[in-house]
Amino acid sequence: PVAFMKGIVGRFFLQFALTVVFAVLMSLFVSFTLTPMLASRYLHPHSAQADESRHLAALMRHPRITRLGDRLECWYQQSEQWYRNLLQYAMTHRRKVVIISVGIFFLSMLLTLVLGKEFHPQEDQSRFIVRLEAPVDYSVDEADHLFRKAETLLRQMPETRTVLHAQGLSGQINKAQMFVGIAQKSERTRSQQTIMQELRRSLTTIAGLKTTIEDISLIGGGVRNVPVQYAVRGNDLSAIQGYMRQIIRDYAKLPGIVDIDTSLETGKPELRVYIDRDKAADLGVETATIGEAINFLIGGEVEVTKFKDESRGRRYDVRARLNPEDRRDPSDLGRLYVRAKDGRLVEISNVIDIREGGGPSTIQRVDRQRAIMLFANLEGKPLGQAMDELNAISAKILPEGYSGVYKGAAEIMGETFYYLIFALVLGVVLAYMILAAQFESFIHPITVLISMPFSFVGAFGALLLTGQTLNLFSFIGLILLMGLVKKNAILLVDYTNTLRARGIPRREAILEAGPVRLKPILMTTFAMILGMLPIAVGLGEGAETRAPMAIATIGGLISSLFLTLLVVPVVYDLFDEAEERFAAWRARRQR
Repeated sequence: PVAFMKGIVGRFFLQFALTVVFAVLMSLFVSFTLTPMLASRYLHPHSAQADESRHLAALMRHPRITRLGDRLECWYQQSEQWYRNLLQYAMTHRRKVVIISVGIFFLSMLLTLVLGKEFHPQEDQSRFIVRLEAPVDYSVDEADHLFRKAETLLRQMPETRTVLHAQGLSGQINKAQMFVGIAQKSERTRSQQTIMQELRRSLTTIAGLKTTIEDISLIGGGVRNVPVQYAVRGNDLSAIQGYMRQIIRDYAKLPGIVDIDTSLETGKPELRVYIDRDKAADLGVETATIGEAINFLIGGEVEVTKFKDESRGRRYDVRARLNPEDRRDPSDLGRLYVRAKDGRLVEISNVIDIREGGGPSTIQRVDRQRAIMLFANLEGKPLGQAMDELNAISAKILPEGYSGVYKGAAEIMGETFYYLIFALVLGVVLAYMILAAQFESFIHPITVLISMPFSFVGAFGALLLTGQTLNLFSFIGLILLMGLVKKNAILLVDYTNTLRARGIPRREAILEAGPVRLKPILMTTFAMILGMLPIAVGLGEGAETRAPMAIATIGGLISSLFLTLLVVPVVYDLFDEAEERFAAWRARRQR
């Protein structure tokens, strides 16, 4: 199910799923071929082993290794005896064990309410983007002078290594972007987020400059790279502006919300031309002719002619329009002439009314409705919490007919969690089908799958204790747990069935299978935990994305180890007893 997930998250999980599938298949192949061969070569009776492995035997007889082995064996014997007593108690108090385990599971589900949620954790990439915006009526030189002040502040930071400054990338001269590269994580003492916070405070000292500092997106999506992208949509743009101002006013008061901005840019100087259609009709002038003339003579037209450079063999578009001295004043527009239907030249001022005003630089629509986007960055706040707060504010402000919708990372996060939960559920169904065929029973697979929810107890608890969030990478850890924790339950159930096939009663088989399978369960669990510990510590570049996966896996393995060793035997006993009672009831009815 994971390999066939859709959307952007599917691209992440496809490689993960295929790697796990082929690794497990190769492990299965090795366990059936290479492992038996090696066992036949090296696992001999003690006397033969002593003859063939003298050096190894001498090493094992070293005093320190002997003492270490004795201590480990003593610890294991004590653990096994403790587990025998605890298992005996659990089997005689089955109802109490079930109630406590169910209570622990539901308590872990409550942890998801306080556990932060986001698409992916913030990563120290040693690079970020600074977006700059000058007042809309600034000239190129005025805007550049303002941007240079910001660049000077940025270059004064000791961690700064490279700055790429580009003005007018979006076709607007009052906007610029700076792509900033800082020292590698191992070469500095401050984190990237700390540096970005300090830079935000420094840039606020530049009057007239609006700034936004963003991480470079790992996946893209949305209009900007900020985590919060929220579109308020409706039919009346003026009403949307009013509602957006109220939302921003309340949202900006919340802690952790920074760099609030909107997509609406009002105040851009413009000339509005209103055509008197009655006069135009009387004079025989078509409205389309007026529009084409104004566009051609003021804005210019590039399809008129082309310049061919014979020496280089290239052709260049030539924009034809009025001379600069003829289009400096708005009144110059009224002195243009257009041709009427009868061939007469008519001065445009006779049929138009020119008004100066301000308007938006761009008109944005979402789902065919006028919309204004809200952008915000987060400092120390999970995206899920920020979305809940914004939803609460919007619900109080937006009336019927106006609504909000998330874009970018927030939109992808909702889609991602849906696909991941669907994959988890489908994985459980497929696992049940395989186990049912293996055990030739409809009941024993449920006993095995009971161990899976208890892994979430430790996973959610570990994420909460370490300050991590529920994100794409911690979900990878949860998916890993689905396969890892089932192995412990399979060992218990399979060996219990083996003992019962030898004629041992159910209760005695359960009490015997648990201690016998304790050692392999401990060995595999501790091996997996130790393998995940270096990743959980979070060292090196990109550790922020790897750590949640390892922490969730370690927490789930620990909780499932203790709960599975007790709950699975109890549930096995209860289900098997219920199955026997049901079979007896059916036999009585058939008589």
